[in-house]
Order: sequence, then structure tokens, then C-alpha cells
Amino acid sequence: MNVAASFQIFLGRIQPTDAEVTSARQHAAVIRTRLGTSFNLKKFIIAGSYSRGTSVHGSSDIDLFAVLSREEARWGGSYVSSTTMLDNVRHDLESRFPYTTVFRDVHAIVAQFGTTRVDVVPAIFWGMNEKKWPLYQMPDGAGAWMQTSPPTHNAYIRHADLRSGGKLRRTAQLLKSWRECRTPRVPLSSFHIEMLLASGRICEGIKSYAACVTETLQLLAARECQALRDPLGIAGNIGATRSYLQRETALRSIAYSRDHAKDALRAESLADIREAKRQWDIVFNGQFPW
Repeated sequence: MNVAASFQIFLGRIQPTDAEVTSARQHAAVIRTRLGTSFNLKKFIIAGSYSRGTSVHGSSDIDLFAVLSREEARWGGSYVSSTTMLDNVRHDLESRFPYTTVFRDVHAIVAQFGTTRVDVVPAIFWGMNEKKWPLYQMPDGAGAWMQTSPPTHNAYIRHADLRSGGKLRRTAQLLKSWRECRTPRVPLSSFHIEMLLASGRICEGIKSYAACVTETLQLLAARECQALRDPLGIAGNIGATRSYLQRETALRSIAYSRDHAKDALRAESLADIREAKRQWDIVFNGQFPW
């Protein structure tokens, strides 16, 4: 079995199960019903990995984008702080799910259903830009509001995936699986990974998954996990990690894995398939199929 075949087997193993997809939809439906009862809910979007087809078995969070009426964010003649909005959503979900751990995590309110994490981001519709893209305001993590547009970013990634013949989506899954299987886990943003793949056009052309993963690790290392300027000009900078400490942790894992991935490609070019697989098994921390 060659390296390409091993990657295909690995991709098969990390696909979310039907049960996981069904559970995600059920959690989203319950939360949508609750928020629709308590707030003037204008729109409800399943965002993140599940919306882009890049979730992986056993590790992808469920990201929900709850677009509320502007009046929900007003007090008197001005807008309340985004922290107040987050607290309002947190209190409501705590009331609905008294036996579930509910807490704030930067931009979102998290509901932890067993091993399933659901992130709920409250937002308000802000308008359409000159390109007719819908713009929203969401919590920035410091009390203010920041601009975003999940549907537009999803469309950008989807178009890049089509240009790559579907390799972008699968490469994102491989990198997310790599992120989860490393010890310690690599604290690298899923959204950053996918936007970097799309803007860097890494997966386009005749290229193996081994090459796509290696080139992405090389680019992450070369960029030193610096924030990515949003190529659409909507969200400002798209961070790779949340803190300097996380960035240092991520860079150590990226450099280590990049070196072994390069060794794997070199071994494969020399027709030493066993050594190539051994190197990939090091990258994926013992999870790569031989």
C-alpha cells in the first residue's frame, strides 16, 4: 500500500459519523427553539466546521450563530456592551439547561453536552456592503463588537475547495486531526487553517495530500502563526491562536511535524515507502495507517 492509499484510509477514519451529524443537528434545533422563545431571533446559522464539511470524528465543536434583533442589543439610545449580550444569552441557556455546564469563552457562550461542545455566538445584522455581502456584528471578547460574515467566508472557502477539486476540505480535515492527536493538543484555530488554505491556494493543481499537508505546515512555520489578514476585508485579522503562550505551543508542534513531514516526502521520492509511512506516523502521533 502506497502513501496516497494510507492517506485515503486515514481520511475515511476521521469522517464524522452519522450519529455525530444527527446529534449536532439536534443540539442546534434545541438551542434555536430556546433562543427563539426568549429573544427576537432573526436568523440562526450553523457555522464553523459543520457548515463547511470539515468537521472530524470525535473532536469538532458545533458553532452556532444566533442573529438577534438590534433592539435586543440596545439600551436607551445606544448599544449595550457585547459582554452584556453574552451574559444575557448565558443566563438564558443556564435556565434552559440547568444540568449542563454553560460558560463564556471569549466570543461565545459554550454549552457542554457531555463530550459535545456547542458554541453559541450572539450577533446582530449590520447591513450589506458594496458587494452585497451580509455583515454582522459579534462580540470581540473585550466588550466591544467586531464585524464578521460567516456566509461570505464559507462561500470563499467553498469556492477555493472547488478550485482544488475537493482537496482543500480534506486537507483541512487532516490538519484538524493532526491538531487533535498531538500531545499536547495544538491550539490552532480551525477558521485560520481553512482561510490560510483558501488564500494561499495550497491545494490547487496536481498535488498529493502528503504535499498539501507538508506545504501548510511549512507556511504556518514560516508565518510563525501570525494572524492572517482577512482576504475579504471583513473580519480584520484572523488569529491563529488566542494568546502568546498558545502561539509558542503551536509553533513547537508545527516545526516538529513540518520536519518529519519533509522527511516523509523525501523518503517517498526515494521509493522508501516504509520510511515515508513511519515519518507520517510520527507526524500524526501513532494514528497514521501503515
